[in-house]
Amino acid sequence: MDIHLPEECWELICKAMEEDDYRFLESVSVVSTLLLSITNRVRSTFVITDRTLPSLDRHLLRFPNLKRIKFFDFHHDLDSTLLQVSRSGLNLESVDVSQMRCFPDFESKSGTTTTMRMMKELKCSRVGAFQDSNLVSIGESFPCLEKLDISYPNSIPSRVSDSGVISLSSNLKGLLKINISGNSFITDKSLIALSRNCLLLREIIFRDCDFISSDCIKFLLHNSRNLESLAINGIGLRPRESLPSDAFRFARRLIDLDLSDSFLFDELLCFIADAKLPLKKLLLSNFQGFTFDGLCYFLSKYQTLLHLNLNGANFLSDDMIVKLAMFFPRLTFVNLSFCSKLTGSSFFTVIERCVSLRCMIMEGTNFGVEDYDDKELNVKSRIKFLYLSRNHNLRDECLEKISRHCPFIESLDVAQCPGITRDGILHVWRNCGDLRSLDISRCTGIRSLGVVVDFELPKLESLRACGTWIDDQALDMISKRCRGLLHLDLQGCLNVSSKGVREVVQRCIRLREINLKYCEADDGIFTWMVFANPSLRKIVPPCGFSPTEKLQNFLLRHGCVISHDSSELLSISYRVNGRDDDTLTRLII
Repeated sequence: MDIHLPEECWELICKAMEEDDYRFLESVSVVSTLLLSITNRVRSTFVITDRTLPSLDRHLLRFPNLKRIKFFDFHHDLDSTLLQVSRSGLNLESVDVSQMRCFPDFESKSGTTTTMRMMKELKCSRVGAFQDSNLVSIGESFPCLEKLDISYPNSIPSRVSDSGVISLSSNLKGLLKINISGNSFITDKSLIALSRNCLLLREIIFRDCDFISSDCIKFLLHNSRNLESLAINGIGLRPRESLPSDAFRFARRLIDLDLSDSFLFDELLCFIADAKLPLKKLLLSNFQGFTFDGLCYFLSKYQTLLHLNLNGANFLSDDMIVKLAMFFPRLTFVNLSFCSKLTGSSFFTVIERCVSLRCMIMEGTNFGVEDYDDKELNVKSRIKFLYLSRNHNLRDECLEKISRHCPFIESLDVAQCPGITRDGILHVWRNCGDLRSLDISRCTGIRSLGVVVDFELPKLESLRACGTWIDDQALDMISKRCRGLLHLDLQGCLNVSSKGVREVVQRCIRLREINLKYCEADDGIFTWMVFANPSLRKIVPPCGFSPTEKLQNFLLRHGCVISHDSSELLSISYRVNGRDDDTLTRLII
């Protein structure tokens, strides 16, 4: 690495790394004092946890250009911590308090809103005891807010009503995006107030709001002339009727439409098709009602689509995909998961026809039952993200074909594919040199990864192997060939012992997180792990292990934490859960 590049060049490089994942900056910062200064300067995101709280003042001074603060795994006083942040003088643009036990009291802390008053984004999804008074506080404290997420408050019954939303909308005239999903008691009054008061509104998400009528949705589409993105479910299902035929006539800027979990007739699809919207993204996950003819007509009118989600379209067959693929010239993302009639033939048809494709999700299909001859397929797809989990018929031969025709894959998920063995994974490793993330969890056919491997995977950063028969011998091979690992998940690998763990920890010097839940690792190994690998930040120990206070304090001093919660490991894996594929879309487009 040439450290003598101009400082401006290094700053551009560090900014690009920070946009991908701010944690990449940590390894860069230790190279030289120059790079330490640059990484401190470009860092824009900071996560406040129980572990970072004691040194929060020092962190806020170290990173003077922070724009985004997120609270995660935090159990201390939220109000006093926000006051501490506000007094730092940072010009914050975004605060995320999602999943906190309660909403912070901004108004009672006089200094809290002084420096945050110009904040543009507030995320408070799944906050406990969220209610109307909190909406009033948000509207009065942050008049410049542009993005707001108040979805799925963690209170039963819901304490958010129309009066709170109406008050909020009257104060946030510049609101551009709002997610009010899961506030089950709001009605048409809330949506009408948002449409009338927030004239710049571009995106609104209101899933699981059963008391909003179809007529109100029509009003929103007609009145909100700047609307670019709409997400709603339950169309055509009680108590909401199907949308009127002319509902989309005036939605001239709509580029993102999500009608998942709805009952849609062909007639409505045809009306939307004839509206000639500038659609780029369409989500019809778990829909009912319409047929192949209706879908075919719709897609023929929107051949400029970039993103298509047809998750759960059980009527689709391989022959139908051949016909639909001619309408996908610009597609970069497609989800065909749980289309039970589709086989590998559909996969190869799509990658051949969709030359711009970067991500494909095809989980829970019939991939592998076909006798597909790929000799006439002369294509090297540029696809980077491929998710094929729960395909029980997927075999090594299929995986070998995939790796030959998709050599640029960066993230591959073949979890819960019992037909895959060591040979299939080695084909992928040999042919896909850009692989950064691999999930082989619960692939019970993988008994070993062998000893002699004639290649390396320097780019592999995340490996999930939960519930496999991987043993110490496999870990020895991984430690030699995958030295760039950042995240290793071995939960439920009963053949893994302290011997294999030592090999990985010692050789993979960048390793940040390791999950050893249900493994046979000795209690005494954890102190050694931190000494042997200073980059470690999180360890999930075997069940039954209870660290002493002395050990916990020792680990904290070295920037590491032992946690029995394996559900929130901060991995580099680019995984998409359910319908929430916005993050991956941003990576692709």
